Amino acid sequence: MSLLINAYATVTNPPMPDFPCQNLLHRNLDDAELTAHLNGFLGYIFNAGDGKMNARRYALYRHIQRVKHHFSFAIDDDQFDQFNAWAKQANVIIYLPDGTVRNAEMAILQNPDGSFDPDATMPYPSEALQRKAKTEHYLNTLGLTSPTSLPPVVAESEVIVRSAEEIAHRALALMITGIQAQSFLENAPLDPNVLQQRCPIGYATLSDHERAFIHSMQPTEQDLNNMSWRYEALSTLEWAINWQAQLPFANQICPVADLIDQGMKYNQQQDQSLSLKPVSELLDALDLHFRLHWIIRDCEINDKEIPASINSGVVHERHYALNWLTNFENAAWDDVDTPT
Repeated sequence: MSLLINAYATVTNPPMPDFPCQNLLHRNLDDAELTAHLNGFLGYIFNAGDGKMNARRYALYRHIQRVKHHFSFAIDDDQFDQFNAWAKQANVIIYLPDGTVRNAEMAILQNPDGSFDPDATMPYPSEALQRKAKTEHYLNTLGLTSPTSLPPVVAESEVIVRSAEEIAHRALALMITGIQAQSFLENAPLDPNVLQQRCPIGYATLSDHERAFIHSMQPTEQDLNNMSWRYEALSTLEWAINWQAQLPFANQICPVADLIDQGMKYNQQQDQSLSLKPVSELLDALDLHFRLHWIIRDCEINDKEIPASINSGVVHERHYALNWLTNFENAAWDDVDTPT
């Protein structure tokens, strides 16, 4: 007896099925129809049963967001073990003709009525689970605790990191935005044309919100506060491309003058080579700040004191920058989200 399987893989370069199967179809994100298909799959997940958000539904949502390949094929019962091994390598969830969404072991992640097996585990690449465990152990040594139910962040095998050049250009945009914020705070706002002349790459890279801020005659106090904190995002990006040697623990404010010196040095010598930190280091930082951000939000929601060892503004900006850097939800700078 054969079983029709639709498999949704999150890894960037999954192996092709190496077991006997029939009617194999494969498409990736180069196929425009896959995006529409995935949106329809999300609709199916969210409209099942009562349609209310829960931890399982949210985990499925995040998995589908990360899908890069869709496979469809039929296998015979005696091929299941080989399929299972492949499915783990490709990090898939599967959809069956009975309307169930399952993991590689066929445990039910969601039924058509929205119910699910609470013991069925969501699939994550092994390196992501190992990173999560390492971060949790490190936080425990500092007397900080995040729930084990928090998922891992994206894995090396799944992530698509922005290029060093794109990061450098974004850093220059943040730099001149921060400079303008400081000039407003000192009641001596700079002419935007001067910023454009002195740092054309940064000016050209400004987001819509940043451009509006720089050209504002009287920005709001909230905008001034937000844009001033962006130096912490700048610090994170400069660290990612080795303009800063260290990214200290998130309990201290960044050295603004040094950040500007490094940015202007690149601005003046654009032919200098750029290098990106190893992806594993970037994801270590992302996993850490994701969990730190949860700790902060838990304190805020439950009216608890934020641990003195954490600066909430620093954590937020770093999480924001790292989510952008790792293409979280494929969002442009102004639209980056930092859910916990």
